[in-house]
Amino acid sequence: MRILPLLLLTFLLFGCASTPDENIDYNTIYMERCLSSGMMAVGLDDVLREETGLPGIDGMYIANVEQGSAAAAAHIKTGDVLLQIGDEQVFDKETFAKAFLAVEGKKTTKVKIYRGGGILTFDFPLTL
Repeated sequence: MRILPLLLLTFLLFGCASTPDENIDYNTIYMERCLSSGMMAVGLDDVLREETGLPGIDGMYIANVEQGSAAAAAHIKTGDVLLQIGDEQVFDKETFAKAFLAVEGKKTTKVKIYRGGGILTFDFPLTL
């Protein structure tokens, strides 16, 4: 009878002491998802916007897409700007990683892309 309150107290003290995001290495997840999806995405900053002639939008510039990859199957092309994965907007490594974590376990998700002045939505295969 005394063990249950002790276990509950232990859980409250140690199980909830840190926030869920505290121990997540978003850089590693970002790199893993870039490799597994077959695309290299980099956050748009003012310099990259100027070099590419893109308007002031927030997203991730697709610097490379591997042939035969999930990104290629989703019709993503080099030069696109990735705006959203699933329900999550992306604009840097952390939001990119969080978006992929949010759709983990699914077979596909929707992605929004900026291309040629318009926004396109594609089905993105999470497993090939």
